[in-house]
Amino acid sequence: MAEAKVKASLSTSKGRNRLPLLGSVAVAASLSVLASRSTRTGSNFLAPTSSNANTLPTQIDAGVVNFQDSPPSASTSTWYSSGISTTAFAASAIASAMGVAAAARGQRRSHRSARTAALKRRLAVAQSATEAADAWMPRMEGWTDEQLEAERQRAKSFGSPETAYTGPRYKGPSSVDETFLKGLLESQAAGILLPKEDAYLIVLDVIDLLRKETTMGRVSIPEGKELTVVGDLHGQYWDFLNVLKLAGMPSEEAPFIFNGDFVDRGSWSIEVILSIFALKLKYPNAVFLNRGNHEMIEANILYGFCGECGAKYDMGLFDLFSEAFRNLPLCHLVEDRVLVLHGGLPGPDPRIWMPGQTHDPTDAIPLMALPSLDQLRDVDRYTEITPTDYSDSIGPTSEDKYVRDQRILIDLLWSDPRGGDGYGPSYRKGKGVYTFGPDVTDAFCKNNNLQCVVRSHEVKAGGYQWDHPKLVSVFSAPNYLDTGRNKGAYLKMRRPTKDGDVEITGHAYTAVKHPDLPSMHWQEHIHANYPHLLQRMRKKNVQNHDAFGDSDFGGFMNIDEWEVDEAEAFQEAFKLDAYGREVKGKESA
Repeated sequence: MAEAKVKASLSTSKGRNRLPLLGSVAVAASLSVLASRSTRTGSNFLAPTSSNANTLPTQIDAGVVNFQDSPPSASTSTWYSSGISTTAFAASAIASAMGVAAAARGQRRSHRSARTAALKRRLAVAQSATEAADAWMPRMEGWTDEQLEAERQRAKSFGSPETAYTGPRYKGPSSVDETFLKGLLESQAAGILLPKEDAYLIVLDVIDLLRKETTMGRVSIPEGKELTVVGDLHGQYWDFLNVLKLAGMPSEEAPFIFNGDFVDRGSWSIEVILSIFALKLKYPNAVFLNRGNHEMIEANILYGFCGECGAKYDMGLFDLFSEAFRNLPLCHLVEDRVLVLHGGLPGPDPRIWMPGQTHDPTDAIPLMALPSLDQLRDVDRYTEITPTDYSDSIGPTSEDKYVRDQRILIDLLWSDPRGGDGYGPSYRKGKGVYTFGPDVTDAFCKNNNLQCVVRSHEVKAGGYQWDHPKLVSVFSAPNYLDTGRNKGAYLKMRRPTKDGDVEITGHAYTAVKHPDLPSMHWQEHIHANYPHLLQRMRKKNVQNHDAFGDSDFGGFMNIDEWEVDEAEAFQEAFKLDAYGREVKGKESA
């Protein structure tokens, strides 16, 4: 295996500068080490671990710990590390990747240099704390055209599938016709996976497509036809098939937007994402994809997709999926009137964090300046978000493009609506993730001549919900985690009449039966084969909170929520500045 290392050199791809993906893995023996920022080492590929790579495993190995989580209940057990309330990581696990971002400007190069130096310092700690410093790690750097071509040639050398394989074969984008799509959907439902070579080549061809797209795509609805918007699917393959049955298959006359969170949690994420990618290859100008917060390395390692890749194919395919996810657009503008994105609208600027702020609708950071659609279009999406980036995003207004882009990326992937005006704290991550009120939505729509905003990201009991007069949420994974009891939904949009609005209707449905495999099943593969990516955790009983600190169930308070009357003591004890950041170099209390 290749020696773990951190690379900081720039590579050029598609005529633009790309900063290698810098990552971090915390491998430490105590929670005190977890509280410090952590470092990910280098990557190498593993060969398939099963002689029958095209057959779905169907049973849980005896003795392997099941990491399945549960939806919120009155007595949810939450795993958390002392001092880090919103990360569900602990003493020996992934802390995720630093960013892959363009670095043409000197300011951005200085950001890269500082972060790389910090990674190198922490890398020694991570390597000394693990018994397998050369163990597999997610690929840290972006891919050049030459590297992707080499990977393509490697995939072609995998050899033919077993003679018993009867499913479709992928021979390039032109081979994806109606027969291929029908065969793919039916084969996967029967538990038969595409050959590994075909899976690799599909992802590589989708990367080529996505690299040509922009951060904000534009979508037109064919006259007399409808556009379908699908929300979070989370690896629920049989519910995905039901959506295609109810809403109809995508086509040039029936465009689709898949609005992020295709993978994780559910145990058929491979089947969902390969189906969506095949649809994208068949209809590149009618199937549109947005990135969600679960199209990130950090989430994929913790919530099942990384393990699923390793169990069904190999970890090399996961690295390619990560490259595809980094190239996904962040939003799409429909008929210049409706903005479709995964999470929510940009947070406050300056980026203030108020110690002691609660979820009381009257307790809010007031509405501030909002970015324009042109500023959203200009965001460099080709990056990853690390666990420390959320709190690091707090601070004054910045003219540094890297800082601005990172803040907007966090918001578009993570933020949620709130009932009261202004901005409030999010229950999802800790510092640096916000909720936004109806006044924010109204101002953003007015400033940008929008009818409304469509987003996903949160479970809705009825599948969809108008959270604000100009903001609707749609969630397409019914009975989420097999216990949510929520409906799923998709939206249909019709082209507006002259000077009129886009017509939006919601269509709800219930969950369908699926094979007896629990949610988060493939996290076992990480636990059994890559324990260096995981952390031990201390347990605390908390009401109404996701067991992994990353809930899609809306409206729940963070586990370290501070009451208003504690704010002054909090400020004094932790020596925070005017933006809610810890004062550098403060003495211990």
